[in-house]
Amino acid sequence: MREIMAGWGRRVPGLAALGCALALAACGGGDDGGGGGEAGKPATLKVGVIPIADVAPLYVGIDQGFFKAEKLTIQPQLAEGGAAIVPAVVSGDNQIGFSNTTSLIIAASKKLPVQIISQGVLGGKGADDAFDALLVAKGSKIRGPEDLEGKTIAVNTLNNVGPLTINRSLEKEGVDYRSVKYVEVPFPDMNAALESGRVDAAWVVEPFFSQGRGSGAKALLNPFEETAPNLTVATYFASKQYIEQNRDVVDRFKRAMDKSLEYSASNPDAVRKAVLGYTKIPPKAAESMQLPQWQADLNEPTIKQTADLAKKYGFVEQAPPLDELILRQG
Repeated sequence: MREIMAGWGRRVPGLAALGCALALAACGGGDDGGGGGEAGKPATLKVGVIPIADVAPLYVGIDQGFFKAEKLTIQPQLAEGGAAIVPAVVSGDNQIGFSNTTSLIIAASKKLPVQIISQGVLGGKGADDAFDALLVAKGSKIRGPEDLEGKTIAVNTLNNVGPLTINRSLEKEGVDYRSVKYVEVPFPDMNAALESGRVDAAWVVEPFFSQGRGSGAKALLNPFEETAPNLTVATYFASKQYIEQNRDVVDRFKRAMDKSLEYSASNPDAVRKAVLGYTKIPPKAAESMQLPQWQADLNEPTIKQTADLAKKYGFVEQAPPLDELILRQG
């Protein structure tokens, strides 16, 4: 397990030092995070999330009492990206996490004990309802995707869904994706990095997409939508150890999350209100942003596509079987 975590640390800068602690936690021991084995027992769950619009249904579900009805108390834990949330879940610091599927596929390929337990967020059907974009600053000399060769692109974390879908989009446009350089920038700092000239382009999701457009930035690509319509971008997951010890809690979380996803899809005002509570965007930006797509169904074909692309672009040597990555009901 130490070798597995060391490999994960090399792929995700800054995590290598956690290898030993994570290995000990992943191989056994630790508490149950308030879950317990008794069916219906109240539980408190620390859930790792990112301060972006994607995770709004979790907060909506809290506000609407969907988790309370399942005797669950949710404590969101903010992080910069799914790649940072994975170790927190494996170590037991968080019981559940939100992560892009690419990071989970990488983790599973390294034999880390993670499983998808619920849908998180999907991309749009096309450019008209995209909530992600590759932006260039107002007045940039970059006019089209072909001008990105050799340029620097900001993403929230390396080797995740951002670079993967950007690679796919550039390849479809006939651009050599191998020529671009990716640098890490937290989502809240993306537009500032773009405006200052620190990067040539920035990959953003809502609410930072709308903020960038409001400052005159131009969208060159919508990577999620160009990769696949209704792409499963991210999901909620837990460690296999936690699932084994707390299956009833996990099942209750999924039931509440499914309700939250479907409710959020039909109640945009509740979503916009929730986003204001955990991001620092102004109310006008929340009103104008393009909301992501949510549904309870995992859309597994797009998860399989992501796994295939992860192998193609060298993110993994071998894609993990979906039956091992996804927790099956029953």
